[in-house]
Amino acid sequence: MHNNFTLREWDSQFFNRRIFSFELPAIETASYDWPKNSLTTIKVGSADSLFLDKVNRHGFSFVEGELVFKKAILVTSKSPLLTDYEAYLATKDSIDELKLIVSDLYVNSRFREPWFTSIERDNFYQMWVENAVLSKFDDCCLVLRSEGSISGFVTIRIREGEATIGLIGVVEPFQGQGIGKKLLELVQGYCAAKKATTIKVATQTSNISAANLYSKAGFAIADISYWFYKQV
Repeated sequence: MHNNFTLREWDSQFFNRRIFSFELPAIETASYDWPKNSLTTIKVGSADSLFLDKVNRHGFSFVEGELVFKKAILVTSKSPLLTDYEAYLATKDSIDELKLIVSDLYVNSRFREPWFTSIERDNFYQMWVENAVLSKFDDCCLVLRSEGSISGFVTIRIREGEATIGLIGVVEPFQGQGIGKKLLELVQGYCAAKKATTIKVATQTSNISAANLYSKAGFAIADISYWFYKQV
């Protein structure tokens, strides 16, 4: 096997199968060089027409596109700092409710059939949101509530001044009520208080409502790429 293949150790362990990433640029890879009984993944930039042609010739299937949005945080004396953000922090007591919320929430995820079952997909996002609450990957999970129940949530990770929104979601009964906008305002206040200078968030190209939400909130597209899978 060529060194163009890298085992995605966490993914392989979580989904209990061998999952590889395929690195480009790559030499021509014969059929017998592909890792047997595995799923090989690759993400290619939208402008990399040469690489897009290569993945097509190697028999990859298109899965989903990815839009990355960015926004600079301009902190001034009038900027709203979320100094009381602890009031919005999800706690261990919120984990079960959050895990129930994310079930069937991300149906357009790249973890989709026929490569992943809906149960595997939901388990993945349930672990993600739990780890965010416990600060094991993302730094925290912020929630908005309505009459005691969570109406929306967002997970955030800040590294070297750049904040990344991991998961963001609005509970179905509250969709269309401006909760997404309030969540982004919450994130910006939190990030300003933490002295982050930029916010980054990714969504699927098929998620038009999310793309519109970020655009209206002043985010600009910074990158477009595509995910491809090859089952061997």
